Amino acid sequence: MRFLTSVSHAPDEASAVAELLAAIDTTGLASMLCYYTQDYKPEILSANIKQSFPGIPFIGCSSCKGVMTEKGFHHGPVVSIMAIYDKEPCAYGSGLVDLSSCQNYPQAAVHVIEQALKHADRAGEVPSLIVLHATPGNEERFIEAIDMKFGTQVPIIGGSSADNHIEHQWSLISDSGSTTNGLAMQLFFPSKPLTSGFSDGYSPTEYKGTITKASGRIIYEIDGKPAKYVYKGWIRDHAGEHISEQYIFDHIARFPIGRIAGTVHQQPYYKLTHPLQLIVNGGLELFAEVHTGEEISLMTGSLEQLISRASRVVKEANTKNYRESMVLGAIIIHCGGSMLRLGNKINQVYEKLLAQMNNQPFICPFTFGEQGRFICGENAHGNLMISSVIFYESE
Repeated sequence: MRFLTSVSHAPDEASAVAELLAAIDTTGLASMLCYYTQDYKPEILSANIKQSFPGIPFIGCSSCKGVMTEKGFHHGPVVSIMAIYDKEPCAYGSGLVDLSSCQNYPQAAVHVIEQALKHADRAGEVPSLIVLHATPGNEERFIEAIDMKFGTQVPIIGGSSADNHIEHQWSLISDSGSTTNGLAMQLFFPSKPLTSGFSDGYSPTEYKGTITKASGRIIYEIDGKPAKYVYKGWIRDHAGEHISEQYIFDHIARFPIGRIAGTVHQQPYYKLTHPLQLIVNGGLELFAEVHTGEEISLMTGSLEQLISRASRVVKEANTKNYRESMVLGAIIIHCGGSMLRLGNKINQVYEKLLAQMNNQPFICPFTFGEQGRFICGENAHGNLMISSVIFYESE
């Protein structure tokens, strides 16, 4: 099993795919992942990839501003591919569904799984890994459906498709087509073992409360008070900053909301979410689902923490590589909001990742929601998170 990444900044879909094809050896190619900026039309991009790489399963999603590989951070316009080479008894299969008229999201997720199993010729089997990409909105439902379908928590790595300015210019692609409102999965039955990691890298502040009224992805009240005023007050009291409703996106990567996901050695670890907007009735709309009765904390993270956390998540995932076998490659999902806050310092993230990966191939889109498997084994959806899967040589 081996990995190869390729990147193109060509301005149109056909030229970009032609450049990628020229850089990739198709002999032994088993699967591909593709990440691209909103500059490309997904339906044309997916059609060109399918024509240029016939019979190869692939999925991918749009990424905020750029993509990162072991070759660097690549500003958009950009299309990037990770080519996965593998031998039998490996299998890979993808599925995609448009959700524009969907009324049952768990059922739609099961449909995509069945598509992917059929394409992999592994009906009735349990994969080693699921790569999940969805447009923002129902990620929790999809994870629940995956866990129920297989009756066990198959490791998931995923990212919600993104654009440059939260203007719904996001999309998904696969060898089955494309969509601007949907779900795509690729099921991995690889010939080599893998490990996974999922973490936040933020710390709780002294400010916390209980959600006393919520529905879906909206918090209406915290401790019986309008949620948006409580949130703004926490930031004012913690950091001495007054945030306006027009510029909330400038603050989300600095002050997310955290919920305890579990504990390790009596120390809590958190699942993060961040506000999408403050709404007129005093509510706080988020990028992830919350529930009445949950305790939440205002979280904060320094730039130094954000710079080092991606390589730390990769390092923590690799600690499960008990034999210290050679790393072959990795898929890494990085939050788009954190990347925007880092600005040019994203290059320091790249340097730390490259060193941690020992220069081996990796691909990293910047997403508006991250899915992964926590240290205690549960799959979850969060925001401002880092998710990783590392493949390594078996003995």
